[in-house]
Amino acid sequence: MIVSISRELGAGGGTLGEAIARDLGATLLDERWFIAQLAERYQFSNDFLNRTLEQPPKFGESLIATLARATAMMPGALTLKMPDERVIDAARALVVEQAQSGHVVVLGHGGVSMLGWRPEGIPVLAILLQARREWRIAQLARRYGIETEEAARRIRVTDEARVRYHQHYFNSNMYDCALYDLVFNTEVLGLDTTVDLATRAVRDLCAALRPTTA
Repeated sequence: MIVSISRELGAGGGTLGEAIARDLGATLLDERWFIAQLAERYQFSNDFLNRTLEQPPKFGESLIATLARATAMMPGALTLKMPDERVIDAARALVVEQAQSGHVVVLGHGGVSMLGWRPEGIPVLAILLQARREWRIAQLARRYGIETEEAARRIRVTDEARVRYHQHYFNSNMYDCALYDLVFNTEVLGLDTTVDLATRAVRDLCAALRPTTA
C-alpha cells in the first residue's frame, strides 16, 4: 500500500508521515530518502547535492527536481539536476519498487500526480493537509525556533514552489480535492486529531484490503 501525503509547509505533514509509517510498519519516503536513493542510483555525490543551489521549476528551462520542504527547512540547499522526465520517472520507479515489497508513506513529490494518478495493482490512499497561513507561520516559528518573519518567508516561498512544481511537472493543481481521498485542516482539527483520524483510516483500509480466508 502507498500512503501519499501532500501538504502545505507548517501543516504537519512530517509529523503525520512519521506517525502513519510507525503505525503501519511502513517505510517513510521523504526528501532525505529520495535524495539518498537518487544519488546512489545515478551516481551523484552527496557533496554535489549539497553544493548545487535548488530552484523551483521555471517554464522553458531544463528543470530541477523541486524538493520544497528541503529548501525551506534543511541546512543548505539540496538539488538534483537531471532532465525532468528522468527525475519523475526515477522517483516514481523508486516508490513502486518499495511498495511492491511493503507498505510505504510518500511525503510530497507530487503525491498521486507523481504516481500517474494511481499505479495499477497497488492500493493508494492520498491525503492533503492544509491550514490557514497565519497558523502555519506560528507553528513553524515555534517548532524551529525562528523569527515570525523568517517563518513567513519560508512558507511563502515553499507554497509558491509546490504549486509551480505540481503545475509544471504534472499539469495539476495540488489544491484540487478530487485528487485526494482525505483532506484535513490541521488548524481546525488539531494535529493530534488529524493523526488519529488518518492512522485509523489507513488501518481500516488495510484491513479491508486484506485477503479473507474461506
